[in-house]
Amino acid sequence: MPQRPPSEPDKVSLRQIAVHFTIGAVLGTLGSLYLVLHDSTAIHHLLSPASAPSTPVAVFVGMCACTVAIGASLTGIIFSTLEAEERAASRRRPPHQSD
Repeated sequence: MPQRPPSEPDKVSLRQIAVHFTIGAVLGTLGSLYLVLHDSTAIHHLLSPASAPSTPVAVFVGMCACTVAIGASLTGIIFSTLEAEERAASRRRPPHQSD
């Protein structure tokens, strides 16, 4: 008796999500450091009035990194789920017979 392929989609691995989170965190950090280190007047006006300038910069960089990392993780979950469902659907379809 031939075995039926599983009809349910594969589970999204935690490793895939961790990779998306890490890439997002790196991109968020690099983007925020670019804004802080280059002459972005809006960012300098936002961060300069503080008495200890290193603290607001660290918070700004951390928040940008977390925001982009969470967005990248959610996007990774969505894309990985769609890909797993597509693979499961292709296994459910019979092979296409040419005439």
